[in-house]
Amino acid sequence: MPPDYTHIENDGTPWKESNGDWFYWRELWGWIQYVGPKNSNFFNKFR
Repeated sequence: MPPDYTHIENDGTPWKESNGDWFYWRELWGWIQYVGPKNSNFFNKFR
């Protein structure tokens, strides 16, 4: 688990929000920028 995550998805995926940009963590690749819609469905997936 990366030390700089800001949110955890219901399935345990770490997320980081930085200056309005969102990133999700994948082992082997690190932070990957999320480019999809950021509506209520997006925010409802966090614990």
